[in-house]
This record gives sequence, C-alpha cells and structure tokens, in this order.
Amino acid sequence: MATYTLYDKDGNELIHNDLQKKLEWCKDGERLETRFLTLYGEKLGLRLNEEKVSNPTVPDFIHTASGRYVDLKSQTTPFFQSHKYGVDPQYAVTLNKIDVDRYHQLYPGIIVLYHVNWIAVKMVSGYGKTTEVSEMEGIWAATINKIKAMCQPENLHAYLQRTNDQKGNARDSYVLDLRHGDFKVIEDDKQNLKRLN
Repeated sequence: MATYTLYDKDGNELIHNDLQKKLEWCKDGERLETRFLTLYGEKLGLRLNEEKVSNPTVPDFIHTASGRYVDLKSQTTPFFQSHKYGVDPQYAVTLNKIDVDRYHQLYPGIIVLYHVNWIAVKMVSGYGKTTEVSEMEGIWAATINKIKAMCQPENLHAYLQRTNDQKGNARDSYVLDLRHGDFKVIEDDKQNLKRLN
C-alpha cells in the first residue's frame, strides 16, 4: 500500500489520526456541525435536526423556510488522487456511495452542503510524486437528486485499505467536481454569502 505525506500552506507536515477510526471521525464531525451552525445557521436559515439527539445518523440540519433536510460534509483535505477520475484535486470532494444510496432512498429532497477549507495543500506520495492545490474555502450545495446524477461507475473510488473493514467505514466514495453546474456556490473566498434554497 502506497504511503504519502500531507503538508499545510506553511510547509508543515500534517499528522493524521488513523483514517479508518470511524468513531473518532464521527465525534469530530459533531464538533464541526456545531461550529458550522454557530457561524452560518442563522444566515442560511438552518436549525439543528432535533432527531440527532437520539439518532446521530439522521441529517444534520433542517432548512427552516422549506422544512427540507440538510446534511453537512466538512472537507479539509482535497482528494489528491482525483486526476484518476478526471477531476482537478483543487475542486474534488467525495461522498460515500452508501450515503448517496441512503439519502436518495430515505431523504429524496435533502440538500448536501460541502464546507470546504483546504488545510492540506500538498501531498507527496511514497514514490516522490508531488500534488499541490491552492488554499480554498467556501460552501457549495446540491440536492441529492442532482448529486446522484453526477455519480457514475467511472468516478467511484474503492478504498483498498477498507476491503475487509469491520468498523463500519464506507468502502467506496464518488469523486465529485465542485465546478459541476449542479453545485451552487453558497459562500466563496470573499465571504459573499448567498441564500440557500
């Protein structure tokens, strides 16, 4: 299995926890959801989904004006290998196949929000290949129906290290391009906030 090293904008190496420790990542996700709601909840008309108290797997938020479910995906590390799927790593985000299928079945009108903030901007593979992106922060949104249409067999990435996973980690994810016309920019680097519809 190939190894790699990630670096931030100042050239500091980023030390990752074991990426397969799902429970730790879920706890981090809860903290990110709370922070996101504090920063953007009122501006975007979002409130916490009350069902999350008893079931952490339900969508994160409810859009108060429409009553639609909204789920947050916070991504700080680009998918540096996205060139294999025809997507520039600068704009590559992922969504687990199991989430695409579950959302589409259970929450057909759900809006998926991507809060992107590239902390990792450089990857050096164990073979010495370097891939870099520019710093970028923003919020993008698309409905699950539009995302499902973007999900094709040719942009499905299988995680080799999760082939025999018993911890509940997703085994594959779709690689998506934020520049796709069905993604709506909600906030850009200049802090221009647009309404979430």
